[in-house]
Amino acid sequence: MEGDMKRTGISLMVGFGLAVGIFTVGAQSEVKQYTAADVVWRVEATIDYTAGPKGANLFTSVSAGDDEKLYIANYSNILIIDAKTGKTAGAIVDPSGTIQQYSDVAPASDGNVWIADRRSHVYLVAPDGNILKTVKFEPSPGFQTESNPGEIELDNEGNLYVSYSGFGVHFQVFTPEGEYIRSIITGADKLQGVGYFTFSADNTLFFQGVGIGWMTENGDKAVAHVFAPELMADEEFIQYRGIAMDADENIYFSATADGDTGLSIYKLDKDGTLLAQYGSGQARMNWSDTFGTDEIGYEVS
Repeated sequence: MEGDMKRTGISLMVGFGLAVGIFTVGAQSEVKQYTAADVVWRVEATIDYTAGPKGANLFTSVSAGDDEKLYIANYSNILIIDAKTGKTAGAIVDPSGTIQQYSDVAPASDGNVWIADRRSHVYLVAPDGNILKTVKFEPSPGFQTESNPGEIELDNEGNLYVSYSGFGVHFQVFTPEGEYIRSIITGADKLQGVGYFTFSADNTLFFQGVGIGWMTENGDKAVAHVFAPELMADEEFIQYRGIAMDADENIYFSATADGDTGLSIYKLDKDGTLLAQYGSGQARMNWSDTFGTDEIGYEVS
């Protein structure tokens, strides 16, 4: 992708394997299936993928900050990439060595970042890497067995949501300062837990398991609902990897149907109507025949 992004479109940031891609499409008023020829890809070969002291390079998560930067959890550090140029803009490494595995990242609005370490806890970290706050699992009714964090996201008010593994939906919610608020537990659900999650413009939590779901809460009772089940069944998806929402509450997710290869990202409106399909498994990289995506984010451009 050369020059400025299209002003009328949306840019999706995609993390896959050991690279990050950005594609831009123009605004559309009708359903359309895109091939790789329609979607403009940028896989920036000049990104400096240098890792931290441990030397590992394994991208596990990518998140878009409000500062037009991409924050990439790179197992042994957090890489920062300029979203417009694709150039490296820095890295975050905990100098104390407390953080063992940089599994997920959520940039805060004040320049600090939340980092999930699946071997221990969640940490609020300054740009220089120093740990400002440690957020630990909080035992609560129905949620007593201590667990390490999975994915992390910030809601529209800056509250920190941490997912935990289990057959069902398990979250803990903390203030922007890292103080415990509550636990969210639904028990067993049809989507078999949370892979990735995000928030709509009205702060509704949407999540991806073996399908797409959304949450409602009434008092201390949380219920997980299945989103667009008929469409998901008709498409015969067998794997879901990544979810994002734009300001119009359109949902983007990566999924694979039986026999698919490569990358496919689907766009649905808030009623579950399929609006577009990007990639159609056509995209390729010179070092691999096919690639998939683990996580997607978006920015309006």
